Amino acid sequence: MSYELHCYNDNNIELEYVSYISNEPNIILELYRGKLFCYIIKEFIYKATALFGTKIFSIKKSCARTLTNLLSSWMFNLYASKNFNNNKDPFLPNNFNEIVSLKNILIDLIKYDTTILNAHELIDELTIFLIKLFELQLKMLDTYKKSSYYNTNKNNYIIKKSKIIQERTDKSYDFYKFEVKTTFEIKDKRLGNILDNLLIPFDEYNKLKMNYSGKENMDNYIWIILFRYQLLGSNNHQLGVKSDIMSNMNKDYNLNFECFASSINSTFKRYCSIYYDVEKYFGSTGSFYNLTPKRGTFGLNPPYQKDIIETALLKALEYLEEADNNNRDLTFIITIPIWDIEGRKEFTNDLPQQNIDYGDFDIIKKVTDSKYHKLTRKIAKENFTYIDHNFKLLKNKTIQNTYVIMISSKKDINTGKLLEYDFR
Repeated sequence: MSYELHCYNDNNIELEYVSYISNEPNIILELYRGKLFCYIIKEFIYKATALFGTKIFSIKKSCARTLTNLLSSWMFNLYASKNFNNNKDPFLPNNFNEIVSLKNILIDLIKYDTTILNAHELIDELTIFLIKLFELQLKMLDTYKKSSYYNTNKNNYIIKKSKIIQERTDKSYDFYKFEVKTTFEIKDKRLGNILDNLLIPFDEYNKLKMNYSGKENMDNYIWIILFRYQLLGSNNHQLGVKSDIMSNMNKDYNLNFECFASSINSTFKRYCSIYYDVEKYFGSTGSFYNLTPKRGTFGLNPPYQKDIIETALLKALEYLEEADNNNRDLTFIITIPIWDIEGRKEFTNDLPQQNIDYGDFDIIKKVTDSKYHKLTRKIAKENFTYIDHNFKLLKNKTIQNTYVIMISSKKDINTGKLLEYDFR
């Protein structure tokens, strides 16, 4: 695989990132990936419920929704791993044998049904099944890429978009609905539902258009971005801090880079995201784990997953140490869930049955004890509203209570403004 090192530097920010040379994305190949992944979801749900029943997967949401989210969470962990090779396939991770994060979630869920016996053996059976399932689908994908059918038909599609209006209680919203026209029929029901609901608000579309750096096929790339994130079922993994708050952080602290975002769920022109091969045309620098922030202020709002949060915060502390040693001003403004024991004690709205038990969640103490720690705010979920840019949805009560933490190598940084923000 070929890599490139990129450097960016302006008055407010300095960073480096490593990218890989990728193949040109193709719509027909995306549809085949979608078919394979929908099969993985269906088989995973069937196997999981056959082994464990539905009770442990129905605590907060429907069983199918919970299991789809589990698969999505696991995929985010794979994308964040150093062993993820983007060039093997940008959507289906090659490091599917890294199963620990999924096992840990399953172990925690088991406590909701005391009638389940031999839980660890059953978890092993499910995860071995999933590994073999992924391995088979990737082999099928590789075969498809080399097939005469694909190479004959890979340009046999049309991407169209139409304007629709969604009426809601507060106001109406204008969206573009994207559709793909092919010569073959989409028979998978889940895949068909996804393809029928590829929407993007007018303002988000115009943002992408303004940021676009490619030469042609912009709508094709937008279609792929919409399709992949909806296929993944990322849901709350893609929630962002509201744009008005981000604008305040830009004004007060020169924050203009988001370490975990997507082309759609982002506020600024520069950000990290998981699908670099298509999102690079709209300002993405790729994975946060291929980024080296050197100077400036960076927003850090990672997916709410223990492993990703821990790794991201450890990385941030390393970058601060390096910046400090080189007399550079580097700052991270962090938004993460209040999962540690001490933090959760303060909130009566924190229902134990709705949360995985993370114990002390030691990374919080490591950050707040660091010499770079400047500020911690604890905000109840009803006072912190997140936004889903893609569907123009605001969420607070369904998410977690939130830490807002500032860590910085800048000695005299003013934390006062951050204390004044109203995150509702």
